Amino acid sequence: MAQLCTIIKHGFEDVARWRDPEAGIEAICAIHSTALGPAIGGTRWQPYADLDAAFDDVLRLSEAMTLKSSAARLPFGGGKAVVIGDPANKTEAQLRSYAEFINEFEGRYLTTTDVGTTTDEIDQISQWTPHVVGTSPALGGSGDTSELTAVTVLNGIYATLEALDGDPSPEGKTIVVIGVGKVGSKVARSLAGDGARVFVADIRAFAAAALAVEIGANTVSVDEAYVVPSDVLSPNALGGILGEQTIPALQCRAICGGANNQLARDPEDAELLADRGILYAPDYVVNSGGVISVAQEVAGWSYDEAVEHAQGVYRTTREIFELAARHKITTAEAARAFAAEQLAGATA
Repeated sequence: MAQLCTIIKHGFEDVARWRDPEAGIEAICAIHSTALGPAIGGTRWQPYADLDAAFDDVLRLSEAMTLKSSAARLPFGGGKAVVIGDPANKTEAQLRSYAEFINEFEGRYLTTTDVGTTTDEIDQISQWTPHVVGTSPALGGSGDTSELTAVTVLNGIYATLEALDGDPSPEGKTIVVIGVGKVGSKVARSLAGDGARVFVADIRAFAAAALAVEIGANTVSVDEAYVVPSDVLSPNALGGILGEQTIPALQCRAICGGANNQLARDPEDAELLADRGILYAPDYVVNSGGVISVAQEVAGWSYDEAVEHAQGVYRTTREIFELAARHKITTAEAARAFAAEQLAGATA
């Protein structure tokens, strides 16, 4: 029989653990805030080393979703769910049990895809819970969220280039893209098409090589990517990559990419970047295209309206850079202050 255990932890609105031995599933959901509206966040399905690692991840990601929705000026809060297990071996019983877990929150948490989950699986889950977004277009959903995520990352890069040199154009700039999955590949293609000198890196070297041939880019290993002299380093894979070990070796002028939680420690690593004179575009600001994409389903926007909202990341990124410069704080601190201001306006 499935067991739901509610946990009070770190000021989150709700943190709950779900165990269903019969279905063979264990999951955690964290709702950070619903001040702006129902919490939206993906379901991450992966084989965590232990329960503590899963808790740490879901809490960090949940808070980041609140900041992301707030900074993107969306009427939604932040939440996240993680399932401890092999994403390649899901069963229908597990998906059905997980849907029961989502139903426990009675619409306060809306879930979608993340690392280890697919649109097809969200479609399946939607048979048993209405509290999902990002289903396939055939079911009335927005489908692949990578399209708008690439739009927001690119607009973050344009804003970053303008802050560096007074010109948002990538033409003639050197940009290193780490991770050439659904988002990173779109970002690299667009930048190359706009005349940037693009380097691509991925742990799947064959994928980076194939993309490089397609768009006329250069390939480097993931380790080499951090030390290539560049205008912008764009991380678009997993997070936790910017820390005490990597920051001293960086040879970029700025960082702007779609990976979540790029700083291993926040705010300490943001301060290390600032000390080195490296401009950091906070990840949850520039990778908000995914939540904007699924928000269109709930808010009733057209696709064109969603694209227009995603392009607004250019203005938001510039505002955060200006706020940081004006108050002599890091861009990470400025982004938190910006998001907090949106939250405060909703609760006033």
